[in-house]
Amino acid sequence: MPSTRYTVRLPPALDAAVQERIRTAGTPFAVLIRDALSAYFADTSPTGLPTPADNADTLRELQEKLADVTTRVKVLEEILTTWPQFADISPTAADTSADRSADTAPTGRGQRKLTPRQQRALRDKYQRGVSVPALMDEYGMSRASVFRYLQSEKR
Repeated sequence: MPSTRYTVRLPPALDAAVQERIRTAGTPFAVLIRDALSAYFADTSPTGLPTPADNADTLRELQEKLADVTTRVKVLEEILTTWPQFADISPTAADTSADRSADTAPTGRGQRKLTPRQQRALRDKYQRGVSVPALMDEYGMSRASVFRYLQSEKR
């Protein structure tokens, strides 16, 4: 049976997509067009092209992977806050406030409010450009106390 020949004009964007498909999949242009037309008239997806169901499966897989990664991050955060000796980073604001409430009792005159670790963290943050008012808020102390801790490294 003789086959009919058609001439097709494609807009540049569609032509680029077709050329990419031909290059990557190695599918001849005639086969690509035949599959696309067959799928169009059969109301099914052409071979090799993703369907909406495939996209839903892919989305579901990505959501599952995201949930898994989120769980792993939470476990790591829990480990690093429970056992800070495994953390090779300076403490965050949450760490310093937790350390302050757990490690120190209410201070009296002449007693240090911050642990040595918190003092290092305060100085590191100041060196990285955190403002003195932000440090005052974070550590719950006066401007004079913040400057006293900043100067104590030099003594």
